[in-house]
Amino acid sequence: MQKDKSLRGKAAVVTGARQGLGKIFARALAGAGAEVFLMARNVPALEEAAAEIQAETGAVCHVVPIDILDEGSVERAAAHVKETAGRLDILVNNAALGRGAAPLQDTSLEEWNATIGTNLTGTFLCMKHFGRIMIAQRSGKVINMTSLAARAVLKGACTGAYDCSKAAVGCLTRCMAAEWAQYGIQVNSISPGFFLTDINKRFLADTPGFYESSCAGVPLGRWGAPEELAPLLLFLASGASDYVTGADFNMDGGYTLW
Repeated sequence: MQKDKSLRGKAAVVTGARQGLGKIFARALAGAGAEVFLMARNVPALEEAAAEIQAETGAVCHVVPIDILDEGSVERAAAHVKETAGRLDILVNNAALGRGAAPLQDTSLEEWNATIGTNLTGTFLCMKHFGRIMIAQRSGKVINMTSLAARAVLKGACTGAYDCSKAAVGCLTRCMAAEWAQYGIQVNSISPGFFLTDINKRFLADTPGFYESSCAGVPLGRWGAPEELAPLLLFLASGASDYVTGADFNMDGGYTLW
């Protein structure tokens, strides 16, 4: 099969790239020809993921440690990308802290701050420092990860902090799409519903019956395979989406139709 090289010559950053959706996104971008900077805190896991993706795709993959809650760390990571690639064409803000399980009245301030900080402030810091590269070159694609939870409360779930953080990322996406349009930068978001990531598979193994009950609320009757998100990501990362900005792409199997 001929490899897709539609992103040849492009440089891409994916945060939270050591596993799950981040790793899938990094693989998809590399497979399309992009030079990919995989970023997370766990360097050994990043190195393993980068080696695997590079062997599969032949693309150039870089490992960059980053703590998205440390502005100095984000700034250094952005400087490394600029020094190494000379540009940045695609920023995928994927790193996030997952849902908690405590009701709001039992949620500690530390847990609340950690969730809002990682999911919202971390996205802000990455947009701030990586975005400066795009502003200087007057082009770029920013793809933020929001969630089905940003617009629909999941029945039986106690996820207030997570839901609020993802809804705020959606607002940030719209704000920056408007502000950065003058620089030729498109800013969009993806809102996944239920997907069978490794983390969610472990959750389902520990929560008998949840898969079946949740599927009852999905018109398509199943959870998505993580790889099904990759084509949407590639669309938003490529020139095919040059006239798309400030949009949120809801991919939930129809959950929000009911």
